Amino acid sequence: MAEDRLGNLRNCKKCGRLFSANNDSTFLCSRCNESIDDDFIKVREYIYDNPTSSVKDVSLSTGIPTESILKWIRDGKIILGEKSIISFCERCGEPLDDGGRFCPKCVRNLTDGLKQGLVKGKSSMSRNQGMHIKEKK
Repeated sequence: MAEDRLGNLRNCKKCGRLFSANNDSTFLCSRCNESIDDDFIKVREYIYDNPTSSVKDVSLSTGIPTESILKWIRDGKIILGEKSIISFCERCGEPLDDGGRFCPKCVRNLTDGLKQGLVKGKSSMSRNQGMHIKEKK
């Protein structure tokens, strides 16, 4: 019986404290779990009172890291309302505060790719100028 308890000992992924895990999917000690629950409640209440806030606003007002807030949104623990201005880049998944479709980094990458395609297209067209007739086979 004592060996079973020792076999379930783990270090908490957040604080490093040694704890007895109840199952294989437990990675945090009870203190850290309670802390995360308290953080989640703060964020949930702030969003309820301020539904049009950005992720940065929520983070600054509650003191909770943006990574945690975004994880709760992606996990479906926080569901965004219709008035919410929080959205994610359709290409890379980064959060957007302006309600657009793509983040500035992806806009740059897409624009550069289009420019390169246009340059390549123009150079290949210059070699094949004029009209051509397709021969029947």
